[in-house]
Amino acid sequence: MLWRYLNDNRRFSLVKLGLLPDAASHVAEIRAEYAANVARGQFKEKWFDVNIVPWCVTFSKIFDRADPVRILEIGAWEGRATVFLLTYFTHGHVTAVDTWAGMDEYPYTATPDLRDLEARFDGNVAPFSARVAKRKGSSLQVLPQLLDEEQKFDFIYVDGSHFVDDVLVDGITAWRLLKQGGVIIFDDFLSNHYPRWRANPAWAINLFLKYRAGEYDILRVYYQIILRKKVAYDDRPTRPPWGQTDPG
Repeated sequence: MLWRYLNDNRRFSLVKLGLLPDAASHVAEIRAEYAANVARGQFKEKWFDVNIVPWCVTFSKIFDRADPVRILEIGAWEGRATVFLLTYFTHGHVTAVDTWAGMDEYPYTATPDLRDLEARFDGNVAPFSARVAKRKGSSLQVLPQLLDEEQKFDFIYVDGSHFVDDVLVDGITAWRLLKQGGVIIFDDFLSNHYPRWRANPAWAINLFLKYRAGEYDILRVYYQIILRKKVAYDDRPTRPPWGQTDPG
């Protein structure tokens, strides 16, 4: 994991310096389109923008921009990542899950007044409204609903609650919603918000990695971790439970 982290960050640095011309050109193209789109909105945060290079480098190896990618975004906030995804995937569709009630885990000073958070999201994604579906509510409630609806996604971004229990549940449920060959990104893999190590998202993400060992390829590791689902098991029983006879 450490080698992957060092290698990926080295590659991202080379792209930023323009020493990998094809990748740098691709990033510049996307960044320009994205900048034009966010300029039309009302954003108070720019947290997402550090992910532009890693996401562009990763997506270009997996998807075509014109692919009709089905995207699940767990935690949408003002919609900055949403706008990026809708910019990158010109025929993509985003299902955005959020309470739009802010975060209890730790304070942010940039948006102390959250009363207009949902309205900002709506306004920021309005130019793409035909390709956005809002699912307002906790991911702990909404993701099981998506399972019941038998929905499947090509790309899932897990950036909702940062409580370790919620991160683990979101990851496990999101994996069931992800198509084979799909990509999932966990945010805050290297975050250190809480004094106890096991209270941070990385604890849950590492448990998830052990639980699903052998079912994914690690594509990138930096502040986030990016995985591709290579196996979709159907773990239904192959024989009747003990004490029951086969009706056949």
